[in-house]
Amino acid sequence: MISTRSARPEQRYQVLRARCSAPGKLMLFGEYAVLEGQPALAMCLDRRIACQASLEPGSSTLRVEAPGVFAAPIELPAEALADEQPPRPELRLLWPLLQRHGVVGEGLSLCFEAGFPPTWGLGSSSASSLAAAAALRRLRGLTAEPAALFDEVRAAQRALQGAASGYDVATQILGGYVRFSDDGAPSMERVLPPLGSSFDWLVAWTGRKADTGDMIRKVSARHKRGAALYGEIGALTLAGLDALRAGDAAALGEALSEGQGLLERLGAAPPEIAELVHRLQGSPSVLGARLSGAGGGDCVLILAADRQAAIRSCDEQGLTVLPLAPEETGLMDEELQ
Repeated sequence: MISTRSARPEQRYQVLRARCSAPGKLMLFGEYAVLEGQPALAMCLDRRIACQASLEPGSSTLRVEAPGVFAAPIELPAEALADEQPPRPELRLLWPLLQRHGVVGEGLSLCFEAGFPPTWGLGSSSASSLAAAAALRRLRGLTAEPAALFDEVRAAQRALQGAASGYDVATQILGGYVRFSDDGAPSMERVLPPLGSSFDWLVAWTGRKADTGDMIRKVSARHKRGAALYGEIGALTLAGLDALRAGDAAALGEALSEGQGLLERLGAAPPEIAELVHRLQGSPSVLGARLSGAGGGDCVLILAADRQAAIRSCDEQGLTVLPLAPEETGLMDEELQ
């Protein structure tokens, strides 16, 4: 056992280094309604964010490095972990995880490596915090138990932004397609399409970054709890699930486009971007298209009938097709690979 000094005598580090990663994700169905207990369906993508957690023997510094997110590494006295509030606002999401698993006064380094930028809207915050939580648990000799990780990361999200269903964390833990709901108790399930079925996905960047927290506040103000529209979104999610489980690409594409209409009724699709999506929907190369997740911008999710022709249609609309594909593997302990 590695000897440490802790404000919590029962807490000790067990290993010197751990590295874990989590994939990006996009929501297919269930936006906003998932906060009302309705089901959501999301999928993982093949770009990941990794976190390497390392002990720094002889050091009493907490160092967090996230190139492309932080302008420079953040260094603090490791004694700061005894403080309830983070000394730096950039650490607000990580702080509950560091407090839960860190050892006060012991040198610790967290280094993040991102395979995609935050601007793409693929859940970089949830992927980063999930990878960090898993790596910190490994340092303490704890397993990456899905329910415990989910609870820890969702609690950190809620401490930062208030409303958070946790669908993103659940999806990134399990990988592939994931059905999530929480009508009092969270439920997460990996969804497997039939063998031999094929869904040709494209993800196109609108060039406009959306603020999910801001979008949630605006939509919640417009559509109060219990609004019938949330029930319609939940019903569409179930229809999309049925199509996915049946391997029916045409039905899934139709549901995808219907989801765009519901997003517009929520007031979460800027008119100029909605018009681009409508033009894509009218292309014979596209089975269905919609803004993903909370809307507002970020990415358009497209189910293609003819991939190359659909890419040309995106180019014509000024959308940038991103180098992404579905990912079957969720949270990964890279030290064990």
